[in-house]
Amino acid sequence: MLLAVGALCALPAPVGTQKPAQDEGAIGVWEKLLKLRTTASAMHTTAHPDDEHGGVLALLGRGEGARLSLLTLNRGESGDNAIGSELFDAVGLIRTEELLLADRYYGVDRQYFTTVADYGFSKRLDETLEKWGRENVLRDVVRVIRMDRPLVLIARFQGNERDGHGNHQAAGLVTQEAFKAAGDPNVFPEQVRAGLRPWQPLKLYMGGVRENEEWTLKVDTGAFDPVLGESYNTIARLGLSFQRSQNSGRFTPQAGPSVSYYKRLQSTIDAPAKETGFFDGIDTTIPGLYKLMRKPAPPGADTALNAIDREVKAAIEAVRMTSPSDAVPALARALSATRAALRQPGGNPDVAFALAVKERQLQDAITAALGVAFGAMAQPVGTPEPRGPFAAFAPATVMPPVVPGQTFEVRTQFTNRSPIDVRGVLVTLEAKGNWALRGGGPAADARNNQPVAGTFTLTVPQNAPFTRPYFTRASIQDARYTVIDDTQLHRPAAEAPVVAVATYVVEGEAVELRQSVTRLEPNLPYGYDTRVLAIVPAIAVTLSPSQAVVPLGAGDKKLRVRTELTSNVDGPSEGGVRIAVPAGWTVDPASQPFQFSHAGERAFQAFTVTIPALESREYRIDAVASSRGRDYREGYDVIQHRDLETRFLYRAAAAGVRGIDVTIAPGLKVGYVMGVGDDVPSGLAQLGADVQLLGAQDLAASDLERFDAIVTGTRAYAVRDDLRTYNRRLLDYAKNGGNLIVLYNSQEFVPNQHAPFPAELPRNPEEVSEEDSPVEILAPADPVFNTPNKITAADFDRWVEQRGSKFWSTWDAAYSPMIATHDRGQAPQKGGWLHARYGKGHYTYFAYALHRQLPYGVPGPYRLLANLLSLNQPRASRFR
Repeated sequence: MLLAVGALCALPAPVGTQKPAQDEGAIGVWEKLLKLRTTASAMHTTAHPDDEHGGVLALLGRGEGARLSLLTLNRGESGDNAIGSELFDAVGLIRTEELLLADRYYGVDRQYFTTVADYGFSKRLDETLEKWGRENVLRDVVRVIRMDRPLVLIARFQGNERDGHGNHQAAGLVTQEAFKAAGDPNVFPEQVRAGLRPWQPLKLYMGGVRENEEWTLKVDTGAFDPVLGESYNTIARLGLSFQRSQNSGRFTPQAGPSVSYYKRLQSTIDAPAKETGFFDGIDTTIPGLYKLMRKPAPPGADTALNAIDREVKAAIEAVRMTSPSDAVPALARALSATRAALRQPGGNPDVAFALAVKERQLQDAITAALGVAFGAMAQPVGTPEPRGPFAAFAPATVMPPVVPGQTFEVRTQFTNRSPIDVRGVLVTLEAKGNWALRGGGPAADARNNQPVAGTFTLTVPQNAPFTRPYFTRASIQDARYTVIDDTQLHRPAAEAPVVAVATYVVEGEAVELRQSVTRLEPNLPYGYDTRVLAIVPAIAVTLSPSQAVVPLGAGDKKLRVRTELTSNVDGPSEGGVRIAVPAGWTVDPASQPFQFSHAGERAFQAFTVTIPALESREYRIDAVASSRGRDYREGYDVIQHRDLETRFLYRAAAAGVRGIDVTIAPGLKVGYVMGVGDDVPSGLAQLGADVQLLGAQDLAASDLERFDAIVTGTRAYAVRDDLRTYNRRLLDYAKNGGNLIVLYNSQEFVPNQHAPFPAELPRNPEEVSEEDSPVEILAPADPVFNTPNKITAADFDRWVEQRGSKFWSTWDAAYSPMIATHDRGQAPQKGGWLHARYGKGHYTYFAYALHRQLPYGVPGPYRLLANLLSLNQPRASRFR
């Protein structure tokens, strides 16, 4: 069994497996040929997914054939989520996959990330550098530059206040510092000792320059590419539209110019003051490699490099739209010449790096020109192969994730769809660890459209690691991840647990291609989704709520929790689950049995925890599932969305329990209009409210007056057409004596249309990003600050990530601002919490970040929420 072990200096695997139409067929072959004729390479740096200049990336990667990488400092963990209820690290996994999908349209070859996390919106560079650690970020960026070795570095941001977000400023500043540092062996010498060689890019550019400012390069990404059938800008916009969690999938094609300007900040070569391209003054030809590296060419090197160049040009001349395989003979000769050049004595390691890239590109081009289809699909042991004329209509073979100790099959198929004979096709499987493997077959020839198939039987090692992110953090307060597998550092995700490797010979040259082993899962009636094979625990257990609050004044301190068990065992399994609690606490029942018949089956068990005494601090309870002599103490959230690879975000089967000094009116019935997704309803329930989620039919026709309060959730007006349609019913509910609370919203919420009195929510509204910003209570005598809980400045302590966002800028005198707060250097902001009496009832716009505070048990927001919900209750009944 081969082991997949990557060297520190090796490039990570290419991004993505699903290809845009521009990467298929003859067009895809032409795109690969463009990359063969040049040694140009560029790295673009940004802070978050969706920051990138996609049009410029598409122009470079698709139009000019440059080897292209994108370094994104963080994964956008603190962004909102327009496609689901996931937040924080789960959002980071979603945005990573969205960016990978966008990269395929941009033409990006490699995607990198650093170890820092998006800790929330920041307006100040110094805050970002303090939270991340300036040297930490610089170390990561330098390491990536030394790994990727680009000729040109292109910073999206400038490193000053124009960039806005503090993370943006840090990305611009650190890119400039890393430009020189990466070439200095005395900077982070431990990287050099570990095998990385210093690397000095030749030029550094920054974006965001205006036409009337000093610029070096004018780039028009609106140029039409007749081969691709679109402009680079429109292709990039299509890629960007897949970042749906941030932009809801908006796509607007644009014909005509799309001009941006770049300024060259540093250069180690002579270059003109005004340039026509990023590579002006750089010899990016294959024969010019030694000149490019400023090294003397050893004897015979010029002849070898000229041979590669000659054959690449011959391949470009030979290729035809109707017969891309015509390029294969010349490509094979170019591959032979490249390998010969790599074997030459006295070569330079930087030239060798460039030639190794060319070797990989040539193999990719040959595989594409041959129209090779190669797949490796996991399936249960003994799955029959569909045969006969109706095989295409047979049910697909679905396969769940596998567990340690499980035996399964992998069926491989290699198909050469060209008239050129391919010899000696051999398929092997690679995995880390002591996998039991048998099957496969001897090498075989692959003639035109005649598949070469094989079947392997594998057994997962009992100690096989689960498929999870290679990075983790203990809390969202941590601004950097801990890397748990250094071999995966800077990759978007960890390598697949099993990889199929096919080798074949064409025109006398050996070619290799790799494919992650995949599986099918149903997504009916839309067909089946192909997912990368994953390893998961036999029993996954989670505990909810993950953060619970218990009022200190409650007479009967009982906490209801629920375990969710998922069996991943291929067959029956059984066992029991229990809750471990602090000393003196009791659980009813003490344990509960479970029994499953097949993989994918789930069960829920409810427990009641009785708490004799509670203090205002954090406690912990744990769920433990036992089966077949093993204990299971963790589970996972499945991060799964359309077009994106499935990821598993693990968490301990534990819950934090916090005692909070909070009182709420008894018996409250609350209607909640869920927006983009949050845990606010769970927080309402823990306060003792009876919460009902309101759907379209409820908003259209149900009796809203039965609710003591109605809350519209985070960005609900952006994603709920029914809310905008029936908004008048909610206003009438408030006018007739109801209590309507609108949590923060983006620009889709128009106060002049959706609120009872005029107000403005601008397109770029104010926000207060510093979670410890000073707070002034503007109406201390107002009932909302006094009953049932006395609200003081202490209730704004210990907030996480931010205060609030999407504040109103102006409002009618009918509204009363309740508090003022501000970031450092910002004017006091009063538009984040506004209250109005409307008819007989109450209307509140509350843009403070409850959805970020409640899941982490921050006490003050619970007390604020209790008072908001209790506004309409008669004074005599407001205290529990």
